[in-house]
Amino acid sequence: MFLKAASTSMFRIMALSLVFSAAGGIFLAKQSMDQRELFSKELRAVTVVPPSTKPALTQESIDIAMTLFDIKVPANANAPRLDMTLEDRGLTTLNGWGSKLDVTIGPAAFTSWALLGSTLAHELEVHCRQNFAVIRMKDLMGLDGTLQAEREAYLHELANSERFHLKTADQLNIKATMDYYYPAATQADDRLSAKK
Repeated sequence: MFLKAASTSMFRIMALSLVFSAAGGIFLAKQSMDQRELFSKELRAVTVVPPSTKPALTQESIDIAMTLFDIKVPANANAPRLDMTLEDRGLTTLNGWGSKLDVTIGPAAFTSWALLGSTLAHELEVHCRQNFAVIRMKDLMGLDGTLQAEREAYLHELANSERFHLKTADQLNIKATMDYYYPAATQADDRLSAKK
């Protein structure tokens, strides 16, 4: 009888030890998570000033700019890659339905860290979130789907010019490019969205 009571007591002590150990582990994990979240909030509050030097014409510069400006790759896209033959600053391509979008960045985007970040945002934060089927359908119906999609991306760059520290000359160049190649027929062109 004494052995049975002792083994029952020992079992209870072990069970309680496991419970307290698990509770302590959960508490420590929560505390660690809270500290990481607080650090992330503080980090997001920091104003990022890009270097005044020109970025090197490398894939690494693209990766650095992504981190520097907190640009995320959407789930429906591949990570952006350098394309030395691309004449435009950037290009987002859908290579078949169901495949991920390909984002390529050309040498023209490397004139400054600000312009590189702005170009990445143009492609990843706008074009990769637009619905290519809707754009194509609008184009087929004569409703300027591509024009609206491009204007939306350029307007995103201009709206975020402070975030990227775009110089006035870059802002004027972006606006001039948008107005020349994708002129707004009406004010509504700047309010329509092809986003999903």
